[in-house]
Amino acid sequence: MLEITEVQEIMSHFGQSVQNITKLYDSSHGDSDKRLNYILDDKYVLKINSKVTMWETRLQEIRRLIFRYRSIGIYCPDLIPTLKGTLSYNLKKDGKEYTCFVEEYAIYPLIGCKMEYDRNEVIEHLGSLASKYTNVELSEIKSMWSIIDLAPLDVDIDEKQENTNTLTETLRKKGYEDLAVQVDCFNTMLREKIMVVFSDLPRCVYQGDLNCSNELHKDGHFVGLIDFNMSGTDVNINVFLNETNWFPEDEDFDSMSIEEILKNQDTKQSDRLAVILRHYTLSDIEKYALPYYKRIIDMFKYPNVCSMVDWLNDSTRKEKCVALIKALVERSL
Repeated sequence: MLEITEVQEIMSHFGQSVQNITKLYDSSHGDSDKRLNYILDDKYVLKINSKVTMWETRLQEIRRLIFRYRSIGIYCPDLIPTLKGTLSYNLKKDGKEYTCFVEEYAIYPLIGCKMEYDRNEVIEHLGSLASKYTNVELSEIKSMWSIIDLAPLDVDIDEKQENTNTLTETLRKKGYEDLAVQVDCFNTMLREKIMVVFSDLPRCVYQGDLNCSNELHKDGHFVGLIDFNMSGTDVNINVFLNETNWFPEDEDFDSMSIEEILKNQDTKQSDRLAVILRHYTLSDIEKYALPYYKRIIDMFKYPNVCSMVDWLNDSTRKEKCVALIKALVERSL
C-alpha cells in the first residue's frame, strides 16, 4: 500500500498532478501476483502490478487492442504514457519490483452484476472485431478461454482439460468409474478432431473477460469495456461459443427434463451466436471445427463443471446429474 506522497511521485512520471486517492481496489492473486488499483481524483487509475504479470511490451500490446475496440465503436479508457513515452514506470518497494501504469478513469459506469441488461448488446461486437482484425498482429499471450494453447494462468494443461479432470475425479469418487472413462474418451476424441485443423483456424486478439464487472453502460445499454489483463489471442469460434454458451442454473436443472436442457443449450446458443454472425462469416474450416468446440464448452466450461460437481455431491440431484452427463456425452454430433 502506498501513501499519497508516493502516489504523487509516481504520477509525476506520467506528467499528471493528483490530490487524493479516491478508492483502492486490491485484485491480487497472492503475494507473487499483486494487482493494486488506485482511483485518483476520479480522473485516473494507477495500477501497480507485480513484474511477472505486467510489463512494457504487454502494455503496448494492450493499448493496440484498446485502439482496435475503439475503432469498432466500443469505448475503452486509454493508457496514459509517461513523459519518456513508455506506458510503464518501474517501482521498487520493500525489495520487490512492480510495473506501474496509468489508465483514464472510465467516463461510463459499470453495468454491475445486479443490473438487468441485454447480453446480446455485449457479444455483438465480437463479430465486428473478428471481421476487421482476424489474423492481424496476433498476441503471443493467449486468452483465458484457450483450448490446447495455454493462457497465462494455465500450468501444463489448458483450463478446460483441468475442468475435465475435476469432473472425472468427482465421478470416480462417487463410484461412476465407467462414466468417468467415457467422459475422458469423449474429451480426447473432440480434441483430436480439433487438432486436425487447429493451426489453421482463424484467430483474433480479444479482451478475453466479458463479465458484468468489466462492462460499461450508458442508460442501461452496453457501450464499453475496461480491464484488459486477460486479453490475448484466441480461435474465433472458441470465443464465440464460450460467450454464447448456456447451462442450467440450479432452478432450471431441477425443473427441466434432460431433453429440455439439451434443447435449451442448442437453441439459446444458436440465437446468441446469430447476433455475432451478423458481422462475421464462418469459413469452411470453422464450420468443421465448431461442433467439436461446442461440445467441449457445453460440458467443460468452468461454471458448468462447478455446477455438475455440486449436483453430484447432492444426494437429491446426483442421479439426474449422472443422466445429464451421459446425455451430453452420447448425443450425436
